[in-house]
Formats: sequence, C-alpha cells, structure tokens
Amino acid sequence: MFPQPDSELLQLLEVVRELADGKKVYLVGGAIRDLLLGLPAKDLDFVMPEGSIELARAVSRRLGGVRYTLDDLRHSGRVILRHGEKNEQVLDFTSFIGRNLEQDLRQRDFTINAMALDLDHPDQLIDLLGGEADLRMRKLRICGPESLTSDPLRVLRGVRLISSYNLVFETQIVAEMRVAIKKVGAVSGERIRDELMKCLRVPNFERTAVLFGLFGVYDQLRLLVFGVDPIEPELLETDRRLLAVLERLAFYLFAVDPEEGRQPGIPIISTNSQLKAYLDLLDEPLQGGRRRSHLLLLCSILLHLHPLFDRELKEEASFSPDVFAEQITRGLLIGHKEEMYFKAVSSGFLRIAELSKQELGKLDYYRFFREFGSYGLDSALMALVEEEVREGKFNFRTSICESIFSVWFDEQNKTVNPPSLVDGMLLQRELQIGPGAEIGFLLEAIRQQQVLGRVNTTAEALDFARESMKGKK
Repeated sequence: MFPQPDSELLQLLEVVRELADGKKVYLVGGAIRDLLLGLPAKDLDFVMPEGSIELARAVSRRLGGVRYTLDDLRHSGRVILRHGEKNEQVLDFTSFIGRNLEQDLRQRDFTINAMALDLDHPDQLIDLLGGEADLRMRKLRICGPESLTSDPLRVLRGVRLISSYNLVFETQIVAEMRVAIKKVGAVSGERIRDELMKCLRVPNFERTAVLFGLFGVYDQLRLLVFGVDPIEPELLETDRRLLAVLERLAFYLFAVDPEEGRQPGIPIISTNSQLKAYLDLLDEPLQGGRRRSHLLLLCSILLHLHPLFDRELKEEASFSPDVFAEQITRGLLIGHKEEMYFKAVSSGFLRIAELSKQELGKLDYYRFFREFGSYGLDSALMALVEEEVREGKFNFRTSICESIFSVWFDEQNKTVNPPSLVDGMLLQRELQIGPGAEIGFLLEAIRQQQVLGRVNTTAEALDFARESMKGKK
C-alpha cells in the first residue's frame, strides 16, 4: 500500500485526474520517492500516453498557474503554481517515453525515481524495478544500461540524490558516471546550469564536492567553460586543492552549529549582527532565483578550474576577469547580472592579492568598494579561505580581508559611500563653469577629500572645488 498523501495533494491529484477526461495519468519520479520517505512532494511529474500538453493547458486554466511548453518533441508542458512565492509548485506533464508506462519507467535514470502512482488508484504503488527496496536500503541503482548515456545530466542528478539522501552506490556506477559525463557538452548550457545550481543548493555540499571529482564533473566543467582538455591521468592534485577550498568556503556559508542552532561564524567578521547582515546579502537571489551564496561557490569552483590555478600548465597563465565572466556566460548561459558578479568577485579577489603587498589607507578601501561594491566582501571571503588552506598561488593578508568587512559595516558613510555634499548643478552655478568631464572629476575629488576627513560640509566642498579650479588656471 502506498502512504496516504495529505489532503492538499490528494485534491490536486483529483483535479488532474478529472481534467484528464478519462485518459490514464500517472504521478512518477521524485514525488513518489519523497512521499515514501515521508517528505513533502513539492514538484510533481505526470506521464500519460498522449495529450500531455493539452492537460497542462487545462490544469493551468483551472488553477491559474503559469504555463509553457518544455519540449514539443516529447509533448512536455509545465505549469507553475504560485509562481515566485515561497510555496511555488512545479507540475510537469509528459507523454510516455516508449509505448507504455513500463517502457517509460525502464528508461528513467535511477530506480528510486522510477516508481509511479495511477491517479485512478492513488493507494497502489507501481514499482517495476525495485525502487522501494533500494530506497529502504538508501541505495542508488541505475535503471538500465543506457540510463546515463541517454542524458549525461543524470550524472549531476545522481550526485544530488546521493548527497541529499545519503545514499550508497556500487563501484561500477563510478565508471558509468565518468563515461556518461564526457558527453555533457552536447547538453544545452541552460540545462547544465540549472542542474549544477541544484547540486550547489544541497545542504551536504562537502559530499557533493567530493562526488564532482569522483565522477569527473570538474574535468568536464573545465572543458566546457575554458576549453581545456582533461589531462591524463585525471587532475587529482587539482581536485584535492579544490576540495580543501570548497570545504572551508561551504562551512562559512552554510554550516550551522547543531548544538547552538546558529552559524558558527566567519573569523574576519567581528559581530553577530554583521555576520547576519552579510548572510542576508548572500541569501538574496541575484538572477533567476539563483542566490549569491551559491554563485560564490560556483565562482570559487570555476576560478580553481581555470588554468591560472593549474600548476601542470604554464606557471603564469593569463587571467582576465572580463574573459573569465564571458566564458562562464557562454558555457552556462548565465544572465547579465550574474556575469557582472563573476567579473567583480574574481577581479576583487586578484585586487586583494595586490593590496596584500602594500600598506593601505582609507582611499584604498574607498576605491576598492567604489569598484566592487558589496561583491568585494565575497572576494575577501574567498581570499580568507585561500589563505587558510594555504593554496599558495597567491598570498593574502588576513588583516586586509578583515578590514574590508569592518570598513563596509562600520564606515559606510565615512569611507564606503560618503554622503553627497554638492551636485553638478551647484558646482556649475558656484564656479561659473559649464557641464563636462571636469564636473565629474571635481565631484570625485570632493568624495575622496571626505574620505580623508578634510571636507565635511557643503561650504568646505565648494572651497575645495574653487581651490582646485585655481590650480588649473
């Protein structure tokens, strides 16, 4: 017997069954797995012999969701209920792969995802491949010989399942995963990006990072984004360095003390209120619902996969933050805001390495935040991690990373973003000059004088501007 779904889900299933108008419809995949585990079934996948797009249209009309077609060839449609809200729910409707339900289930990825529920009999589990037994044993098993090669992204899905549910797997799966992932270049960058981000959102990221190396994901990301062929034998030393960095970074981003129920802390952030403020920044979606904390993880991964960090290649491989961001954009089809994020964080990271070689004053921090804004905090966190794990490619001064955070939180109005004392119109009127680049230079010079504490009022700003103009005559 299948466990009784809650009343809300039963009601939704009844609506789908009713709108199918006599056609057989089955709930399949991850929803069945999660219900067996006593977890809420957030996203629902439905399969049927035919008419899936028409059913999606009918469900959207009845429930008021956003609808669009995913794949005309497979007659696949999606309905999103409560779009953009915290309780958003995704319903996918697809025609059978093959002639019937059995063929469809046998062509799925893993047995724990290959169970079904007939909406006409929602109390009876359809389990042709032993998925329920595998789920009880917490075991990942492939449905068939072509389950992975037919869609290489299933390797990433396997990583996510293993990490999410603490699954075990047989040694043979490793070889099959490594073969399949080599075909991921044939998959659209958008699909790779979405599945990759799902992996980064798994709480047990340390295991995810290890599995990426074990299954050859890092090598293929390196090839996909930077066009660098994997070197045989596999870059195990690179993987070990990367794992050390990712483990520490993930700890700072996501670790929660099980006894205290709170974030353990980041050493260069001095107070709990500042830590909370920074974590709130990281929790904000930057684009497409993708959060800054997960983009920071991805930035660290890709930065270390770049030839810049590969000691097996040229010791001084060139690196351009602009090119780095463009390569990620092409490879993973990220949005413009995300491209600007990767450019800023990687550039800020390199800037901190340069600043670590000198003594800094207030203007150095002002110029740093003028260029990178709050993204400079993410650069500083990456630099801290680099110094802690002794990666060795760059040398960072922890004190500078700490100062970057303290200046951001304690000196917003003094150093980061001093209040405007004058504007361009006032300067034109008081100095009897016309619009042009000179106005911009004066405004910036006044801001720098504010940072240094030499200008504090509008009158002092105008006096400084007049003196500056005298020097040019």
